[in-house]
Amino acid sequence: MNTEQKFPLSIIVITVQDQTRLRSCLKALHSQDSAPAMEILAPWDFSHGDCAGLQREFPAVRFLEVARQKLTFAQLRAHAMAEARGEIVAVTEDHFTPAPDWCRRILDAHQAPHAAIGGAVEKDTPDGVLSWSFYLADYVRYLDPAEGPSDHLTDGNVTYKRAALLAIRESWKAEFHENVVHLALTERGQSLWLSPRILVRQKRPITLGAALRDRYAFGRLFGSTRVEYAGAGARLKMMAVSLLLPALLVARVASHIVRTRRYAGAFLRALPALVLISTVWAWGEFIGYATARPDKSLAVRTV
Repeated sequence: MNTEQKFPLSIIVITVQDQTRLRSCLKALHSQDSAPAMEILAPWDFSHGDCAGLQREFPAVRFLEVARQKLTFAQLRAHAMAEARGEIVAVTEDHFTPAPDWCRRILDAHQAPHAAIGGAVEKDTPDGVLSWSFYLADYVRYLDPAEGPSDHLTDGNVTYKRAALLAIRESWKAEFHENVVHLALTERGQSLWLSPRILVRQKRPITLGAALRDRYAFGRLFGSTRVEYAGAGARLKMMAVSLLLPALLVARVASHIVRTRRYAGAFLRALPALVLISTVWAWGEFIGYATARPDKSLAVRTV
């Protein structure tokens, strides 16, 4: 772990889309109101090209050139987490734009004892139907959330006390999967919290082919992490339940739309795409339970 200068806040930004989206996210971070002393880390594996131009544009950002290989997002998060020097560590991705008071809100929230605190996710509009389906599938549960304990926090807007993470470092030193990390925290008696005041806006343009590959790969990854140490009986039970997932996932989105009374029109327009990507996710999760292995697309490979 890095023992150099410490900061109140470290921010890890993962590049999911491209340099254009990353640039937008970094600009928002550099325009924060009443920003605390902080460091911004962008782990970089060269799969998005050379970062030299971005480094010149954002000299204060630490571009962590980890390898000339394609690493998984979880590996990139783990590498950056090991390098972070902040008492609080925030994690986001390039397709999220933090609100102007995001950093200040994070430090305010961490006056409380919770080990992990996640925030709200609004939709950055206008956007296409397929992108809406992604937002609804992954992030609508974080639309207008109530303040309080939560068993799920999104890795696009989540913050941690670094001391709590160091206590469970074995769970993330190779790959930082939020569901695995959060389970390890709760097993040590730590609390997870959701705050509507820590706000980001999400926008992720994506093609149909990329959407289907993403849903399958990450559904399979999620399933495989859940059964890594499970017996055959538990895996068979999860496989059976996953057959019901498409209907359950869409119903969960619908319930959030009804509760918040927002985005009903977008939900109806995106419903066919939402059903499709939910079905592909469920199939990936089923295969993850069956094989206990992630998809090969999430393996390290030479660029």
